[in-house]
Amino acid sequence: MKRIPWARAAALGACVSLAIAVPALAARDTESQPVPPAAATDAAPTPPPVTAQAIRDARATENYWTPERIRAAVPMDAVQDGGKGQDAAGAPGAGRRSMVPTHRADAGVATVGVFLIRSAEGSATPNQFCSASAVASPTKSLVLTAAHCLAGDKPYRDAAFVPGYRAGASQAGEAGETPYGLFPVQAGKVWIDGRYLTSSPSDDVDFAMVRVGPNSQGQLLEDAVGGGNRLTSVSATQLARKDVTLVGYPGGQKTPLQCTNDTTAFQSRFMEIRCDGFRSGVSGGPFLEHFDGSRGDLVGSIGGYKTGGPTADISYSSQYDGDVFRLYRQAVDDAVPDSAGQLGDGSTWQHATSLTGGRFHTTSVRNGTGDLIVRWSDGELSLYPGNRQYGFGKDITLAKKNELWKQAKAITAGDFTGNSTDDLLVRWANGKLTLYQDVNETNKLRNEIQLAAPNGTWTHAYGLAAGRFGGGNTRRDDLVVRWSDGEVTLYTNVDGKGLHAEKQLTKRNPTWTHAVDLAAGDFRTAAGDQDLAVRWSDGEVTAYENVAAKGLNGDHQLRPAKSAWRNGRLVTAGAYGGGTRQDDLIALWPGGKLAMNGDTTLTALGRERVLVPARVG
Repeated sequence: MKRIPWARAAALGACVSLAIAVPALAARDTESQPVPPAAATDAAPTPPPVTAQAIRDARATENYWTPERIRAAVPMDAVQDGGKGQDAAGAPGAGRRSMVPTHRADAGVATVGVFLIRSAEGSATPNQFCSASAVASPTKSLVLTAAHCLAGDKPYRDAAFVPGYRAGASQAGEAGETPYGLFPVQAGKVWIDGRYLTSSPSDDVDFAMVRVGPNSQGQLLEDAVGGGNRLTSVSATQLARKDVTLVGYPGGQKTPLQCTNDTTAFQSRFMEIRCDGFRSGVSGGPFLEHFDGSRGDLVGSIGGYKTGGPTADISYSSQYDGDVFRLYRQAVDDAVPDSAGQLGDGSTWQHATSLTGGRFHTTSVRNGTGDLIVRWSDGELSLYPGNRQYGFGKDITLAKKNELWKQAKAITAGDFTGNSTDDLLVRWANGKLTLYQDVNETNKLRNEIQLAAPNGTWTHAYGLAAGRFGGGNTRRDDLVVRWSDGEVTLYTNVDGKGLHAEKQLTKRNPTWTHAVDLAAGDFRTAAGDQDLAVRWSDGEVTAYENVAAKGLNGDHQLRPAKSAWRNGRLVTAGAYGGGTRQDDLIALWPGGKLAMNGDTTLTALGRERVLVPARVG
C-alpha cells in the first residue's frame, strides 16, 4: 500500500561434534582482495614451537595411512550419498564440455591435496577423503576444505592433510606419492560455522578451517610446501570472474584434475564454474586466481549449492565473504569453535514473542557491539551477546519463565540513563511502563524504575522504538510510539524520571495501524540522528530518513507491498557486523527461522544471513 506522508504537527499532551573434536557471522563484504596472513589480528601470533609429541603424532598418522590405504580411500561425499555425478573414472569430458579442457596434474599441486579421514563407526569403507588446500596464515598450519566433509554426528579419527599428493609409483628422482609428508589434524582444531552444524545446514557456509600439526620431519605445513594460498574476499557483485583455476581429486584416480575457466554468479550467492570430470572426491578443492602452478588467491572451494553440484561438469562454491574470514580469524587466534545449535533451532524460535537490540553485555558495551534480548511465550527473557561477526554467543537468562513477563506487550532498548550500558523499556498489558536500568550479565533486571503506573492510555501503545531521534544529545534516549489508532508520537530525552516532551509525528490515521514493527537504525552513511525502519502488515518495508529533521516525510521503500516480508513476525535492528552502526536488521520468520540482513542502507536491504534455519516438518 502507498504510504501517506503526514505533516508534522504541534506537540500534544498525551501521556556436531566429531571424535576429533570438530565443532557448530563477519566482516563486511568488500571488493575482492587477498588478505595478508597477519591481517586477522592486531598482533599476529607466531607459530608454536614443534614439540617431540607433535612429531610422534605425525609418525603415528603416517603409520596408519600407508600408501595402500590412501589409494583405497573412497570419496567422503559418495559415502554420504551427497556426491557429485559420476563420469567414467579417469575420463574427464564425459559430460558437457567446459570452455577450457580439464587435464590431469600428474606432478601434483604443492598447496592442494587429499584430506584423509578414518571413520570410527564400523563403516564398510572406513578410509575416506575429500580435497583441501593450504591457506596462508601466521600459524603456517591452516587448511581449508568443505564443511560437508566434516560436519555430522559420525565419529572420525586419524584425519590428515596430504599436500601435493599424486597417485602411482614414483620415478627415479621423484619425491613419491606424498612429497611433503602427512600433516595430522590437531585435536579440537576444526572450525565450522554453527549454521552448518544444525539439522538444516546453510549452504552459504559450506567451508571448514582446519589446523594441522607438523609432519614427521618436524616441518610446519607452509614451510614444507613453500607458502599457502591467499584467502581472498569476494563480494556478491564479483562472483563472475576471469581465469579461475579449479583443482580437485576425483575418486578412483587420486591424481588431481585441473581446469582454468571463467566463473559465473549463481543465485547471487554461489560461484559456478564449468569443468568436466569433477566427480565425487573433489569437495573442498580450491578455486584459485592468479595461479602460478603451485599457489594463488583462494576465492572459493567446491561446496555450497548441492554440496558442490549434482553433476561432474559443473561445480559451485559458497561465496567467500565475512563468514569465511570469521572462521579464519578463529583458527588464527585459536578461538573456541562454534557449537551445534548455539542459538537453538526453529522449533525453539517459533516461541519468540518480542525482540529488541541494544548494548548490554559488558564486552559489547566496551566494543560497541549489538546484543539481542528475546522474550519467549512462556515468559522467559534471554540475552544473546553479539560476537561482532553477524552472530551471537550462548544465551544468558535474564528472567526464568514466569507469568509476569507473559504480560510484557512491547519492549525496546536505549541509553535512557546515560551509563553506556543500555536500559530495557517495557510496556505491560495494564499500561504500566517500566525501565530496567543498565541491564547486563550481572545486573540482569535488578534495577527497576517505574515510569508510569498502570493506566488506560499506554495500553494503546502498540509499537516502541528507542533511538537517537533529535533530543539534542548523542544518547539513544528518544522514543517513537505507534498507537492503536495510527497516531505516531516522539518523546525526546526519556530518562529515569519519566517521559517529557512529546511531538506528534502523524495524527491518528488508518495507514499507520498497519505498521507492525518499528526499529531505530543508522541506514545513512552520515553520522547524526537515526532513521526509523518500519515493517508493514502487507509486506512493505520502509526506512524513514532522519526522523528528527524530516519527521515521516523522508521515506525510502526497501521492499514493496505483497513482498515475503508480510510473512515476517518480528523485526529489530542493531550493530552486529563488527562496526558500531545499527544497520543490521534481524527478522523472525515462520517456522522459527531467524535471519539477519546485515549492512542495510536507505536504498536496499543487506544480504540475508540465516542465523537459525526454519523448523523442518
